Order: sequence, then C-alpha cells, then structure tokens
Amino acid sequence: MSEAPATAAVRTAWWAKFVLIGGVLAALLLVLAPLGYRAGVLEVPAAVLMLPGMAAVLAVTTLVFTSVGAFLMLKRGLRAERLPLAIGGGLALLVLLNMVVWFMRANEVPPIHDISTDSADPPEFVAVVELRGPNANPLDYDAEALAAVTREAYPFVQPIHSRLPPAAAFARAQQIVDDFGWEVVAADAAAGHLEATATTRLYGFKDDFVVRVRPDGSGSRIDLRSVSRVGQSDLGANAGRIGAFIVAFGPD
Repeated sequence: MSEAPATAAVRTAWWAKFVLIGGVLAALLLVLAPLGYRAGVLEVPAAVLMLPGMAAVLAVTTLVFTSVGAFLMLKRGLRAERLPLAIGGGLALLVLLNMVVWFMRANEVPPIHDISTDSADPPEFVAVVELRGPNANPLDYDAEALAAVTREAYPFVQPIHSRLPPAAAFARAQQIVDDFGWEVVAADAAAGHLEATATTRLYGFKDDFVVRVRPDGSGSRIDLRSVSRVGQSDLGANAGRIGAFIVAFGPD
C-alpha cells in the first residue's frame, strides 16, 4: 500500500512577515526612547523626536502594508498571514495612535516650560541651581515672552491667597510637596522658601518647583513656579503641576 504524499508546508508571504516585523520594531522604538533617556544613552532630541519619529514613520508604512495585505488575504483566502497581520498591524496602530495623542497635546499648549504665578516678581531658585547642570534651561524669567502666554493658556495659574498665617501656610505647602512625592531640595520656614524637584513618570525628566510664602494682611500669599530642566515645550506639565498644588492646598 503506497503512502499518501506529504502535505506541502504552508509558507507565510513576505509582506505578512514585513508587517509583523514592522509593527514590533515600531513599538520597540517607542519603548526604547524613554528607556534610553533614563539610562543616559540618548539625549533629549533623540529620545523625544528622533526615535518616536522613526516609530511613527515605520508604523504608517506598516499600516499601509497591512491594508494591502488584508485585501490580498481576503481575496485569495489566505490563512497563514492572518496572525502576522493582526499582531503587526495592531502594534503599528497603537504606536500611531499614541503619537497622534502626543501631537495633539503639543498643539493644544504653548511651547513654553517656565510657569509662575507671579510674572512681575517670580519666585527664585537658589538651591537647585547647581543641580540643574550646565545644559539645563536658564532660570531667568522672561516676563515679556511668558506672562501673557501663561495667562491666556493657563488662567488658573494664580497666587494662592490664604487666611492661614505664613508658618501654617508653609507647613501645609511642605506637606503637599511630600504627599506628591517630590524631592525636597531646600526648605526654610522662616524665609517662606521651599524648593523641590519632580520627576516625570515616563521619561524621568526633572522639573524644579519653588514655593514662596509671604505675609498678606492677616494671612498669606503663596506663589509657585515650576520649570523644566530640559526641552522647549513641557506639554503643559508645569502648569498642571501648579494647578494640582493649588487644588491640594484647598480653601482655608
């Protein structure tokens, strides 16, 4: 009795393999960007622009191949290409959606990184200056360039006027900084001066924060300032940090 001929191995089309590899590489580039910066391997331009840009281009190309491949798969009744197209195309779509969200966010806020509740007399940094390094953004507040833009984009960035006496207001401010998990660099209750550093979750960027408490009648006036160490645009992070502080301070 003769044996039945062996079934020919089903080969996956090259374009399906390209989609799978393209989707995986695009996702990998997006993941490597913050990891590379945190490890000190990548500088800011490479981590924020180059690698994510490469990921976006590769994701678009992969999605084009995914669309053409899906058409061929349905027309020819192919099966081996289904999983590679689903995985690669899905990853590419996630990468592209992530980039679209970041792009939209960048266009919603002004490209600034120094936010202060007092544009005429912004709180000054002292202790963090030596920690920022020679390549960090300058700490000279440019009121002409920043004041009007900040008021328009972030109207909630206002001084806190509290009925608490300065000592109590400073204590509350220090507690908020501790609750937020920021690293306290300097705290002088007598001078009403507190400096801290916040680290962003994804890239680990360092943003410096200063609190100034001054007497205001029988109460206190609390001014805040948040400045990114690197990058031109903070995507609204510094204003958001000040807003969160104001909400946490709450009413007296």
